[in-house]
Amino acid sequence: MVEVEFEGIDELIEELEAIDADLPKIKKEALKAGADLFKDRLRESVYSYGLQPHSGNAPEYIDRSYPKNDEIYVGNTPDGFYLYFQEMGFYNVRARRFIPPKPFMSITFERSTDEIMDEYVRVLRKGLRMNE
Repeated sequence: MVEVEFEGIDELIEELEAIDADLPKIKKEALKAGADLFKDRLRESVYSYGLQPHSGNAPEYIDRSYPKNDEIYVGNTPDGFYLYFQEMGFYNVRARRFIPPKPFMSITFERSTDEIMDEYVRVLRKGLRMNE
């Protein structure tokens, strides 16, 4: 049995490359699992930081991309363009003033990083057939 201790994502990647398994597939699965967890956390917190549920569709407008070049994106779909304004703030032309941001994505990301890393590790260990 291979014994590996994970302290950070860089060390994790180095250990995976050293083991020489089916890394591309395992990496993609880990990215998808972490992104799905983050997507779920965003959907849960979309109305927690100031956005009012007028239509109630905002959680449906949060989705993830597919892994490409070892990257994956989680964010709003084109239908949920207003979620960007919620996160960054915007200038309201009618009111002639800047509407300040009421971020929820960045806050949710900061609060979820440990869980996302745990999900990465869980999927990577499963893919490498390592016992926990």
